[in-house]
Amino acid sequence: MQRKGVIMNSNEAAKNVIRGYLADMRKMQTKNKRWQFQLFQQESYSIWAANELLNELRKNKTDPPLVVMEEFRDRMDAYSCKNKETSFIFSVAKDTAEVLIDILLK
Repeated sequence: MQRKGVIMNSNEAAKNVIRGYLADMRKMQTKNKRWQFQLFQQESYSIWAANELLNELRKNKTDPPLVVMEEFRDRMDAYSCKNKETSFIFSVAKDTAEVLIDILLK
């Protein structure tokens, strides 16, 4: 991936994918003011998960970003099975990580 003639490392490429995803989510929020509650929750949790992934990538700069993202996805999957009351947020986080992994691999 290139930006203005500079080759970005894979960590920066992963961060840019997540930032683009967050920008798209924010656009959707401003366009659709009449969200149903569950959709609002899902989008909010997805934004939270994407921000958490950015934090993980910042903390683990030397690790391959795909590995960091897959480990996050696997943790969220495990958390989603631990408690029925918090299952939804972690399930959304897992799905968000999968979407971002797919975007990164394209």
